[in-house]
Amino acid sequence: MPSDNEKGVAFPEKGAKTQKEHRKKHGRSAGWVIGVIVLILISITFILPVTVFTPGPEGVVFGSYNGEDIELIPSYDNYFFNQLNTLANMYQMNPQNEIQIYSQAFYATALQTALTQMAKQAGISVTNQMVSEAIVESGAFTDDTGTFSLDEYNAAPQVEKEAIKDQLRYMIPAQKVFQDISTVKTSENELDFVSSLNDSPRSFEYITVDYSIYPDADAVAFAESDPAPFNAMELSVITAATEDEAAAVLASISSGEKTFEEAAADSSDSYAENGGSMGSVLFHNLEDMLVNAEDASAVFSTAEGTVAEPVQGLDGWKVFRADSAPATADLTDPEVLADVKRYISLNDAETMDAYLDAEAQRIYGEASADFTAAAENNGLTISEVGASSYNPAQSSFIIGVSYNDPDTLLASASYSDENFAASLFTADENTVLEPVKSGSSYIIARPTAAGTTNDLYISYIDSMYSSYTPDIASQDMQTSIFASDGFVNDFFTVFLERILGVSAQ
Repeated sequence: MPSDNEKGVAFPEKGAKTQKEHRKKHGRSAGWVIGVIVLILISITFILPVTVFTPGPEGVVFGSYNGEDIELIPSYDNYFFNQLNTLANMYQMNPQNEIQIYSQAFYATALQTALTQMAKQAGISVTNQMVSEAIVESGAFTDDTGTFSLDEYNAAPQVEKEAIKDQLRYMIPAQKVFQDISTVKTSENELDFVSSLNDSPRSFEYITVDYSIYPDADAVAFAESDPAPFNAMELSVITAATEDEAAAVLASISSGEKTFEEAAADSSDSYAENGGSMGSVLFHNLEDMLVNAEDASAVFSTAEGTVAEPVQGLDGWKVFRADSAPATADLTDPEVLADVKRYISLNDAETMDAYLDAEAQRIYGEASADFTAAAENNGLTISEVGASSYNPAQSSFIIGVSYNDPDTLLASASYSDENFAASLFTADENTVLEPVKSGSSYIIARPTAAGTTNDLYISYIDSMYSSYTPDIASQDMQTSIFASDGFVNDFFTVFLERILGVSAQ
């Protein structure tokens, strides 16, 4: 089983010292120092899964890079081991974060291995002066002011100082390669090219065909065939952070210590300023507010004027008061009718989609003749999208549709359908494109004459690109290493079998 030692990772190997056992008066173990140094020298962000891994009693090979093993050995001259100890200290390793810690240590070691190989190919060497400077800059031996202390350094055991020096000699070449890659400068031609990606923008208009156009009579018939979800009740609510706090609120109201309205003044929701009053709430909407949908039935069973037992909501624990008895929803109310249509779109999507598809095709025929009139005749609105550039890969450096589409439906459709995205930017101006689905709606779009692009925004993006070039280069380097045919990644399988003792089959 894993060690939960908050000071580091314990390997139950005979003769192996834990990090805790190595701590000296100057307060820094070799493992801690080496791990922190590498975090200073090589800073890479990894996106990793979260599962639980634990260390084994001996060296374990998790993969390789160009034939060189990526091995975890319980020794302070092992890079993997030092990364693991550093991360365990940093994140206070526990069963919930072990996979992230082990996985990050593995990828960091793979990166270090690859960079070290690059450094050897480049003939990079390490001088004693470079090692000395790295020790000073690492913060390993500091006084109370946080500056390097020769006294602290001299007081450290010789074996520890030699271990740190050896690890620095191993790490510095990789760090040099990393610095060379990450400090690459952007050429003027490259900047001009990135800027030119925003030089030919287009504007757009689109009509949204959504559940609002579903026939009122059909919506009424649907609600009458299954009225329970649309029963309504006047409710008031108080939201508390925990179940105990909600119980205390209920007790204060039941005892007469506070009125419901007085207690609602301390509620953490938006109804507090209205004494907790929510107004009329439909049953299915109350279900959507609660962790356990069946609790909605308990609330709707509460007698008028009575406070219900606390139930768990999505944003805290709820204490409801029934301000009326349940009643059948008023299907003549436009807001209720709109809610019924929305409910159908979510709970009977096939019926709603078939209707909207047919209607979108009909309206498309009208829009091809007169776009504006088609929207007006069907009671629909036209959304406008400002000058946007073609951006199929969703680059941060191109002002694409997503930057200028406040209703998001055109952006969503263009990013989910490459052919539609291409047609937006290749069709002639004012050509009405065939309907496409976006979410649960359909849209009918046309490109229009491009308006003026925001020059200030483009200038900002150009500047941002220059600033992010080192990060881009670093990420490209990292991606190329981990995608390399020379990178063998057996992490998950090996961990299950060698560390957890669980068969991967």
